[in-house]
Parts: sequence; structure tokens; C-alpha cells
Amino acid sequence: MEMDRTLERSSSRRGSAQRSKRGVDKELKQYLDQTFEPLFKEAREQDPEQPGIPLSTLVDKMSSAGVMSRIPYQGRTRLVEQYDDNEDGFISYEEFKQLMLSERPRLNMSKLSTFQKFILGVVVTVVPENSRKKPPESYIEAYSCCPPPIFMILVSVLEITVFVVYAIELKDTKTPVTASSGVPIYSPFIYNPERRYEAWRYLTYMVLHSGYVHLIMNLIWQLLLGIPLELVHKWWRMAIVYILGVIAGSLAHSIFDSYSYLAGASGGAYALVGAHVAAVIMNWEEMQHKWMEGAGCRLILRIMLSAPVRLLLIFIFAAADVGLAIYKRYSGEEANVGYAAHFGGALAGVLVGSIALKNLDKKPWEKILWWVFMSIYLLLVAFAVLWNGFYPDFPETDWTPCCS
Repeated sequence: MEMDRTLERSSSRRGSAQRSKRGVDKELKQYLDQTFEPLFKEAREQDPEQPGIPLSTLVDKMSSAGVMSRIPYQGRTRLVEQYDDNEDGFISYEEFKQLMLSERPRLNMSKLSTFQKFILGVVVTVVPENSRKKPPESYIEAYSCCPPPIFMILVSVLEITVFVVYAIELKDTKTPVTASSGVPIYSPFIYNPERRYEAWRYLTYMVLHSGYVHLIMNLIWQLLLGIPLELVHKWWRMAIVYILGVIAGSLAHSIFDSYSYLAGASGGAYALVGAHVAAVIMNWEEMQHKWMEGAGCRLILRIMLSAPVRLLLIFIFAAADVGLAIYKRYSGEEANVGYAAHFGGALAGVLVGSIALKNLDKKPWEKILWWVFMSIYLLLVAFAVLWNGFYPDFPETDWTPCCS
């Protein structure tokens, strides 16, 4: 008897769901018949042989009626690209109605997994609301960690591995690894001003760190800043920003602090800070969209993600960190803090980020800015390379074979 009652309840729920679906479909059909069928009838009256109406006309009509913003992204793709089977540029009313009925949102936001909600939350912090023209469920499809954010994770694992290897090697020496010291200055990876001709050092210095606090801070910042960007912009764009930021950091250090060694991934970490600034620059208008609307936590979130507040927070963080680095560098509290590498990495992040990262809504002036930033970056790199080649006041070059 209990099983019979269970089956009855289950059947009743299915029947209720089916009735609800039929009701929604009926309302949608009525809306389509009232709003869009006259458009198709008018086209037939003007030209009975015409198989439908132009897709461009339909899209314009749907946009003005506010329908396009409610259709899942994949449905819009099919509407614009796939429903013109004979490639004549027209769509019939029956095809259109069938598409609308089949493309009602397929994901129930209340049933998203914890991981999907996390992905959506990350995208919200990177993608301006006014640029998120797709409904939330479409972003779950677009940013599904495929490919996963592997670059920042692999770089972090590499830095940890190298740190552990050298920490073991230095354990019984006069310079063991501590919280704030213990960098292997003999390493072929470190930037050495006396061996500037070994070009790989301008990049490989990033895998060495002066103490585990230095390593941990860089890991925290590059993972917190890099993974959200990588989920949206993909690993290869982040690799371009990060690596060019590391190189720019060592080039800047070679100019402003020409007698000091350099170790640490701060140039790359600051490039990620600069990349966030680039995202603000390229999406300023979108980040201001309804930023003072709402109430409570929603209003606070909108304000925190708005362009002025983002820039203010980034500026405060960067100014405090660079100021502290300069103080330590010249006060004698800490012998070697590469503040110039921080600045160089951040500047590269802004310039390269504006060039390499996705621009969600490219405007004409942004295309000009793309070329301006590209030119500035190339000129600065060329200047730094020439400086390293011809500046006479560098330490005397050490020509002994590497690792001897």
C-alpha cells in the first residue's frame, strides 16, 4: 500500500510538472503569435513567394522587444547561424516558433553544483555586468574549466619545487633558508648583473625566492589574481601577460638597480595586477553599469566591482607594497628588494593585458589604444635592451663558464 501511495505521488508530481510545462509553452506561443507572427504575415503579403523574413530583420525585431537577452546563448547562435538551412538568409515562422519553444533556459540556477556556482562567481568578478549579454547559465557553459586554469597552477608548482630543492641544498650552509632569507645567488636561474649576457636569467629568476614568506606571498597573489583571469581569458593569454611581465620586471630592475641581484616572481604577480587594471580600462563603461542600484549586499557588491573602486583598491595595494619595498631597500632593513621589478611588471601587465586579453565589447577608440599600447611596450623593451647593451656603469662582466 505504501508503495502504491508513493507511485501515486510520483505520478501526480510528473503530471503537475507536465501541466506546468504545457502552460508555459502555451503562454510563449501566445506571445509569439501576438508579437512576431504579424511580422511574418506582412512579409508574405508583400511577397508570397518569399520563404520567410530575413534573419537580420528578425534579430532586430527581437532585440527591440527584449527577447534576445532572454534566449540562451547557444539558442541565439542557432538562430543566427544554423537555422538558415538553405543559406538564403530567411527563416520561416514555424522554424522560428519551434526554436523559441526548444530554447527555453535549460539550466535551473537553483540546481547548479557548488563548483558551477563558484565558476559563475569568479566570472562575475572579472566580466563587467553590462558585458555579460548572455544569461548566467550560458556562462556556465562558456567557462567550464575546459581547458582548466593550468598555467597559474603549473607555474606555482614549479616555483615551489625549485624552492624546496634549493632549501634542501642550503640546509647545512651559512645561508640556510629562513622566513626572509636564503636565496642561492650561485644559481644559474638568478638575475646576476655581472652575467647579463646570459639572457635566460631575465626570465628564470622568477623561480627563486628569498625565504618562504617571499614565496608564499607571491603564490597567494598570483593564484588569487591569476586564476579568475585565466578562467575567462584562457591559459595562453595569461602566459603571455605573466611571462612578459616577468621579463619587463628584470629589465626595469637592470636599469634602476643595476648592481643588485634579483629573485622572485613579483614581476609576474604585478603583471596580473596590471592586467586587472587593463580590464578596467577596456571595460570602464560596462563596469559602471547600474553600479549604484540595488540594496544591501547587492549594492555593496556592485560598488566593490565598479571601475573607480577597483582602481582605487589596486592603487592602494600597489602603492603600499612598492612604498614598503623602497623603504626596505634603502633603510638597510632588508638588503635586496626589487621595487623596480614590481613597477616594471605592473606596467607590462597594463600594456600587454590591454593587447592580449579578451575585449568583450571592442570600441573604435580601443582599437587605437591597442596600437598605442603595443608601440609603447615595444619601445620600452627596445630601450631596456639597448640600455643593457651600452650603459657603461654596470658591474664588471663575469665571463667565467656558467655553473663552474
